[in-house]
Amino acid sequence: MNWCILLPWHWGFSEGGPRESRAKIAGEKRRCERVPAALPVFVYGRVGGEPFSEQTVTDNISAHGGLLRLSAELGRAQTLLLTNLHTNEDLACRVARRAKTETGRNLIGVEFLRPAPRFWSIDSAR
Repeated sequence: MNWCILLPWHWGFSEGGPRESRAKIAGEKRRCERVPAALPVFVYGRVGGEPFSEQTVTDNISAHGGLLRLSAELGRAQTLLLTNLHTNEDLACRVARRAKTETGRNLIGVEFLRPAPRFWSIDSAR
């Protein structure tokens, strides 16, 4: 059974909410439905050869990745290290999608490099 369908819908949203992010990403095919969830994460990577790190909150998540807002301009397929700040678990991911909101924010869709259905530490039995 797909855990994405079983997730509770009561989590909070980050500023702008999922409606703003859906506007630019809508119509894309997904392996698993994303659900709204404002989970704190820390992102490490490189921009222009220089290291960067940024703390942010997810807009939505899935068993394969998530959508977040970053100030950094990242390239497609760029590798990042994502830390779930609830569990302190690190996981490598890549930039799968990029978009900008109407307000100019960077929406970054990340995809895990290896399967990690428990990375978000969501109890599918709820």
